[in-house]
Amino acid sequence: MINLNSVSSLLPISHCELVLIHVTPVGDETKITERLSREISPYLNGEVHVTQSGKLLYNKLIQLVQMHYGLSSTTVTGIPMKEEQNASSSANYDVELLHPSAAHDDLMKSAHSDGLVIASKEGLPTESVTLKWCTPKSNIVELQYCTCAARITPVDVNSRPSSCLTNFLLSGRAVMLEQPRKSGTKVISHMLASHGGEIFIHAINTARSLLEDPPSISEGCGGRVTDYRINDFKEFMKENRLAPALPDMLSTGINYLDRAKTHLERMSRFWPLVIGETIIFNMASHIDPLPTIIVKEKLDDEDVLECQKAIYHVVGMESRNEPLPTSSAGTRGKGPKRDEQYKQMWAELENLIRAHADSSPQHQRVLECLLKCKKPSDDVKSSPSSTKEEKQETNTDQNYAWKELDRFQKMTEKEKQEMNKSEGGPSSVKKSRLSTDDTQFKSKGASNLLSLWTDRIKSVHSKRHVEFSGRAQSDGNQAELYQNLNKQLQENSGMDVSTPPQKGMGIQKKM
Repeated sequence: MINLNSVSSLLPISHCELVLIHVTPVGDETKITERLSREISPYLNGEVHVTQSGKLLYNKLIQLVQMHYGLSSTTVTGIPMKEEQNASSSANYDVELLHPSAAHDDLMKSAHSDGLVIASKEGLPTESVTLKWCTPKSNIVELQYCTCAARITPVDVNSRPSSCLTNFLLSGRAVMLEQPRKSGTKVISHMLASHGGEIFIHAINTARSLLEDPPSISEGCGGRVTDYRINDFKEFMKENRLAPALPDMLSTGINYLDRAKTHLERMSRFWPLVIGETIIFNMASHIDPLPTIIVKEKLDDEDVLECQKAIYHVVGMESRNEPLPTSSAGTRGKGPKRDEQYKQMWAELENLIRAHADSSPQHQRVLECLLKCKKPSDDVKSSPSSTKEEKQETNTDQNYAWKELDRFQKMTEKEKQEMNKSEGGPSSVKKSRLSTDDTQFKSKGASNLLSLWTDRIKSVHSKRHVEFSGRAQSDGNQAELYQNLNKQLQENSGMDVSTPPQKGMGIQKKM
């Protein structure tokens, strides 16, 4: 027996893969089942495949070849070719190519790989990447920055589209391939060219080249954000640098790493990254040294006084209606109004101080000072007295009534009649005393448009005339006129003056 390991002229086999393919006629059933790859010995793996003859056997072999050699498929779409029977007309064809998978590595890592992978158009049980044909402009292969180059072979070698593409590339021309996209600029990711009688597919770098200068931080992620607080971040890094601990410090038993993390968390608790997202850090000259003091772990009385001075300075700016320094990057038009800017500034300043309010009682004093000086918003504004609350409710009802009245006046007559019918006529409204000083009204229950309009007319008319003194002194709405004349008639007839007049004898005025 010859020991093959001792023969130096033979190449030793470190591992072997045994693949068995059981082929049956088309339409026949087989009793053999497929077996996945399993380890028979440390040097041998085996697997079993079952397929039918004909084209199905060809597809199975192509699939096994792709798995064994690590090949991928690329389908070139939209290749213009002249018709074989009619040379004056042309049609677009697709050709599927096989090549090493390394040509698709950069493509799969990019953000534009969605929708490129489709099922094989040649009927193979594998997937293929679609790339669109670009019309070649030159016969000379220009020097391109490529990341990979691999040999190709058509899946269907004997088809007419495959032979036409092969002859076209072997003539010295190069074809650029682009990614099919529905919108945006086209991205050329691959190139087909021949070198020394062999056809290669070249993967062109679509990202930033390593030979170019590194991107600036102001360009942002994807070029969308460009107003980062770069200078402020530099100062932030300088103020929070770490240094190696001295040997004497290690013996104290204090965990300086945790203390450094706590310090960094406190310093970055409220720190906007973009200039356009902050107002108070753009007006540092007006509120200094509040942002620097408030991040301290402990404050003394002088620090609290400095923070209060900064808050009072901002209050003075608002009273003088001074403009705030805001960033105009990425905004169109005039931007927010000055009142809105001050609301944003106060809200941001409150968030900054509130983030550190739990550090010490002195921080809480600064927050209380801010809340006292901050102008309350419309939805939070409230008065302790019941008179102001009733006045606010009355104004709200009046504003709502005027809006309803304007809408009612814009209606047609038919719409007004339908609306009155749907509301069921005038609702019961509590009568109010009209005077020159008090023109407000209070409604009981729901008020319709007719009652609102009537109350408005009464309030307007009450300001234009003086109340009749006779009706003011009478008990009801009727005032008795010419009372002396009525007395004279009673004396002439011999009636007792004290006798009350009969109904209808006096002259009355009904208002």
